[in-house]
Amino acid sequence: MRAADVLLAIAVAAAGAHVLASMQWTVPALLFGALALLSPLPTWLGWQRPLAPTPGLAFISFVSGGLLGYLGLADWAPVDSWAADFAVFGGLCLAGVALLLWLLVAKPPAPAGKAGDPATDTLVVAVVILALLIPRRTPPVGLTLALPWIGAAAAVLAPMVSRLGGRALLRAAWLLPVLALLPLAEPVLRAAQRPMLGALFSALPAPRGETGFAPLARLRADGFLRPARRPVLRLWVTGGTPPPYLVGNRLLTLDAGYEWKGVDSGQPELARETTASGQRYRLAPGTASWSLAAHSLRRDNLIFVPPGTQTVDLTEAALSYDPAGVLQAQFTGRGERRWQAAGGPPAAEAAAAAEARALPTFWDAELQAAASRLAGANRAQTAARIGAELRGRRYSLNYRLDRQAPFRDFFLNRKPAHCFWYATAAVLALRANGVPARLVTGYLVSEPLDGGLWLVRERDAHAWAEWQDATGRWQTLDATPLDYGAAVADYGGGALERAWQRLAARLDAWWQGVELTDGQVQAVLLAGLAVLAGLFVREYRRLRRVAAQAANSREWLRLWRRFLRTSGLPERPQWTASDYLARLPDGWSAPRRAAARQFLERYAAARFAPDAAPTAAAAALRAMRRRRLSG
Repeated sequence: MRAADVLLAIAVAAAGAHVLASMQWTVPALLFGALALLSPLPTWLGWQRPLAPTPGLAFISFVSGGLLGYLGLADWAPVDSWAADFAVFGGLCLAGVALLLWLLVAKPPAPAGKAGDPATDTLVVAVVILALLIPRRTPPVGLTLALPWIGAAAAVLAPMVSRLGGRALLRAAWLLPVLALLPLAEPVLRAAQRPMLGALFSALPAPRGETGFAPLARLRADGFLRPARRPVLRLWVTGGTPPPYLVGNRLLTLDAGYEWKGVDSGQPELARETTASGQRYRLAPGTASWSLAAHSLRRDNLIFVPPGTQTVDLTEAALSYDPAGVLQAQFTGRGERRWQAAGGPPAAEAAAAAEARALPTFWDAELQAAASRLAGANRAQTAARIGAELRGRRYSLNYRLDRQAPFRDFFLNRKPAHCFWYATAAVLALRANGVPARLVTGYLVSEPLDGGLWLVRERDAHAWAEWQDATGRWQTLDATPLDYGAAVADYGGGALERAWQRLAARLDAWWQGVELTDGQVQAVLLAGLAVLAGLFVREYRRLRRVAAQAANSREWLRLWRRFLRTSGLPERPQWTASDYLARLPDGWSAPRRAAARQFLERYAAARFAPDAAPTAAAAALRAMRRRRLSG
């Protein structure tokens, strides 16, 4: 057993155990590590190796891994494992780990002094990629801290040892001091991993970013934000024209730490009735004038609906308010997060609570004077003047305010900031003029696809104000400056990504028209897995037959070259067996010519029978050598 093969086994064992340990599967990680470390033994003992995976078999394996991940990984993985949230990607990673082990077992030992065989190169590159990109288990426990480092180091050393032999190990001894710095190197690797993953996700249709909806948020004195273009919702307008806003929650109280709190700690239980398609929850009275269907692409159970929503329809999940005042549906497992909403103009409500008129402790006379200058003859005019004043300012995601009094600096000095600051200013200015107001967070719907389809991204997370008119109805006031659209336009998808989103939305809408139960969907997926398994077995058996024929061909070629060396004749593709017989050395005896004739007849027959075993021809050639016919 060569040292290079042992190092490759260590590299694959560490990489696979690292992947499984990052998924919180400790026992499978140990089992995989043991299997990988023992993988060189069959070759060392002379046992027959399996066929190496071909691109076709690898493709089938990855597709099967993705399907298995979609079917069950979210349920099998521990709750705190990243594989529970990224089930399909987790399935692909498991398929990749299995292929690594397969390739390691099937890899033939490379000759000593030679490096760079394709199997070794593939294993080295795959191990290094896994070490760099797979998230660490948090917090690192014991050996899991060193697994990616062990895998990468062993993978890099393997081709060096294959080429240099023992000298490579002597050179590698100089790396021992580096191993002592692993506790310091681990945070460095974590820091380097973030931009690498960020660049990877930026190249995909749905990258992550730094902005998005949060139930409770704090006003920060400075910021340098990069909106994310990851899609979070698909909307289908099925009737009327709903408002272009999706409410997450409504916030009332701004504390001294510049943090907005929820409406209240508890909401009344929603009225529920059973419909033919599931459950209907009534949020407000009234007759609907618009309707829409929503599909959440988020990984939580939050529900977003437009202002004025009267009813929400769900197929199975129960609907309630969470402690932050956000609608939340209790979706089960990997069930799709879908709902229908219908509504109309806002209904009149009782007079707002005292919290909707309260001003924060930092509100002073100068702020009050500035807000009073925006007062109108009535509530509507006051709201209009405040909105016009704030919309005339500048929007910015890169801002810096006075840390001691950030709101004062923003409001009085007309400093630029993002929508959360403008919504806060609108709410406080309304309250300062006696108008009940509250801050609303959610999403702004602004990206149409086609045919009544809309896409909502994380970049569309938004904040605005609501104020109560004299009749008790809550009206929307969006005081965000007019250059908001230009500021976030660069964070939308490109033409190719938008085309993909249109196609995905159309397929989504079409799929909803296909009436399949969950059991039928599972049956279709399992049938697909069965087809993939059949294709895998069929392809592997075909490759086995091809491999056997290739082995026979190689053996025939070896025997033919030995005959040429024995006879001293040149290789001429156009010559027949008779031509070679006619050109045998004149000094050969009759027995020698008879043995040569027997070999040539066997070889000529084998040219038209690729499955023919070379046993008889090999025996004839051995007879020639025993009689010392060479020379």
